[in-house]
Parts: sequence; C-alpha cells; structure tokens
Amino acid sequence: MKSVYNLLFPKKPEIKNIEDAKDQILNIILNQQNQIKSNLKTSVSVVQNLVSQITEFNNSWTKVPNIYRIAWISSVDDNTTKNMKFEDNIELPNLNHDLELIMKMLNHMREQKKLKISDMPLFLHPDEISIAQKQGKLPHGNISIISQIVIVFQKARVKYVGIVIDRNYLILQNRLISIF
Repeated sequence: MKSVYNLLFPKKPEIKNIEDAKDQILNIILNQQNQIKSNLKTSVSVVQNLVSQITEFNNSWTKVPNIYRIAWISSVDDNTTKNMKFEDNIELPNLNHDLELIMKMLNHMREQKKLKISDMPLFLHPDEISIAQKQGKLPHGNISIISQIVIVFQKARVKYVGIVIDRNYLILQNRLISIF
C-alpha cells in the first residue's frame, strides 16, 4: 500500500528520451502559465512551440547536471534574412545546484572566455553568439536573438526552464523537484 506522502507527492519519473524531457518541460510551463502570460506578454502556445523545436536528446542529461540552451536567431547578410537555431549544452559538476550557484558558475565560465559578468548568464548573450560566429558555428553577419529557452537538468529531471521572448524573460522552477 502506498503511503500518503507518495500519493500527495509522487516521485517524478526520470527522463530517458526526448519525449520524457519535453513532457517535464511542458508540465512546468502549463502549471505556471499565468506567469508566462503576465511576465512574457505572450501566449503559452508560443512557448509550447519553442519546446517543440527541441529535437535532440543528450544522454548526459540523465547522468550529470546540464544547462541546455537554444536561441532562435535571425541573421542578415547581403540583404538576405535567415532564421536559424543555435544550441549550446553545458555540463556542470555532479552536485546539487540551486539557481544562485548555476549563475555563479556561468559567470565564471564567461570570465574564462574574457566576457563581462552578466546579471542573467543563464541565457545566451550576443557576445557568446559572436564567439560562435568566430568559431564557424554560425554564419557571419548581423545577428539578433529572437527568442530562447533554457533547460536545467539535474538528477535526470528538469529543474528549471528559462524563457526569453523579445527582451522579457522568465525562469520557472519545477517546484516538486525541490521537495526531494
């Protein structure tokens, strides 16, 4: 017989594939849709569309903490506009991270790349996009970030989801994961 605790606070399943990851992300988004509407000034369906663009599963998401960032960008070169997706996955040391520690780690990584410390290093910034251009990961030209989504994986579960639309951002926390 299941305990009352397990009935009230069922253990979230660990992610095993891209569908599991998307399900956890969408559950966080749907459970906190009022924050999305008020803070991002957009509909939940726009955010759900961003999630649908996550197409590849990274096995390290199930093993160690990770920050998976996707930016949808617009590139203008020779009067031609091209929209594209830029992905970045950062593995973190294998320990329990709160949002404050994640921010400190990301700012430390920015300093190592000789970039300025950011108030919100969780998201991709234009200076990081510029580095990606120099490394040949993106075409050269005038690039602007349209929208972003950031997923923080910990213990094979989604812990945080960050979203940027235009210049508005929001960070959603998987509230049940912090109980366990």
